Amino acid sequence: MENRFLLKKIPDFYERLRLSYDEKFYRQEAMGEYVNASGGRVYSSFDRAVHVSPVILNPQRPLLWALDFNVNPMCSVVAQIDEGEIRVADEIVLHRASTWDACNEFHSRFPAHRAGLVVYGDASGNHLQTSGTTDYEMIQSFFQRIGYGRVEYRIPKANPAVRERVMLVNAKLRSEDGVARFTVDPRCRGLIKDFEEVTYRAETTLIDKDRDSTLTHLSDALGYLVWQECRPQQRIGFRPERLF
Repeated sequence: MENRFLLKKIPDFYERLRLSYDEKFYRQEAMGEYVNASGGRVYSSFDRAVHVSPVILNPQRPLLWALDFNVNPMCSVVAQIDEGEIRVADEIVLHRASTWDACNEFHSRFPAHRAGLVVYGDASGNHLQTSGTTDYEMIQSFFQRIGYGRVEYRIPKANPAVRERVMLVNAKLRSEDGVARFTVDPRCRGLIKDFEEVTYRAETTLIDKDRDSTLTHLSDALGYLVWQECRPQQRIGFRPERLF
């Protein structure tokens, strides 16, 4: 049933949904259709022919570094958002590595960037390690030590729901209006593999993380970035709640 009070208050509500979510979510939540999302590709909006092309970094836009704190492999992606488009320029995949290793590898590839750096990632990075510090404290210490310049941290207190994070990534890949707002550089082979091969478990809407232990980490890292930068500011029937 339509919420007429909501439509009176927000006349373009359906248009906002159409631009903010992928086709499957829009059909299900806005149009009331039954859409079976179980057992198939998680990132169903991804199309190599549409989304993969060389990414040239804009020196006037900050670098965005998003991490997933899995130990083996430790994965992260480097991106920018330019004119509303998410552009993934590189990926870092390190086996049996530490947070320090990830920082050193990032610095070796991107030794300086005048427009600054923004760090994103999993909320678990706020948990204390055996060293007595958190992953994010290690990252902060690293960049302060090398004098990298302006570094911002956009980290949630708790991770977003997986379903909503995935839907938002799919919407940026291709929203219901058919517009793709996403480019992935061909060098990001692991991320492209994630987009093409990560699936739901049969007859469920749970992501299958057991089929291949190398999958999901890069797309998870990117998802944290997308959620922090692109999540809807108002949800139906809920009060907006800041994550950090």
